[in-house]
Amino acid sequence: ILNFLRKFVYAVFPEKTYYIIEKYFHSSNEIFFRFITSQFLDAIIVGSLVTIALLIMGVEYAPVLGFFIGLFNMIPYFGAIIATVISAIIVWITGGLSQVIWMVIVVIILQQIDANIINPKIVGKSLKISPLLVIFSVTVGGAFFGVFGMFIAVPIIAVVKILVEDYVDYKLAMKLANEEQED
Repeated sequence: ILNFLRKFVYAVFPEKTYYIIEKYFHSSNEIFFRFITSQFLDAIIVGSLVTIALLIMGVEYAPVLGFFIGLFNMIPYFGAIIATVISAIIVWITGGLSQVIWMVIVVIILQQIDANIINPKIVGKSLKISPLLVIFSVTVGGAFFGVFGMFIAVPIIAVVKILVEDYVDYKLAMKLANEEQED
């Protein structure tokens, strides 16, 4: 499908426009790939932290539960909740109510540290945007488009950032060219 889109754009638009579209398409594709890989890295970190915490607490099936929570962490907002609830049920069956309470407290703390510190740093560094902008875009994306918006907001804001930077660079170059012509 990518080859078809590339041929379609080449056929429909002038050559100069085609190369501009191709540049932004390539940049967008790279941004989405880096976003997915950074989310995967974050899931590994969360899964590892949860596994270590559960092992320290003596929870049965700690590696499986840590992997499960890390994997579901890739699903914005609801993933962490679903994984924590299912893990709490398993821990309740295997370890009792007091272990469930401690497990839920520890996982919630780790999830908050991840959501507010680790994930924005990893994703922000990967996409070259500020961690604050990551948190802001997830919040706005979620407010307007729900879970899907939370997931897609960060790569979209990274693409918009590139477009704005290129526009500013273009306008500055035009301004400098006009100033040189006046001299």
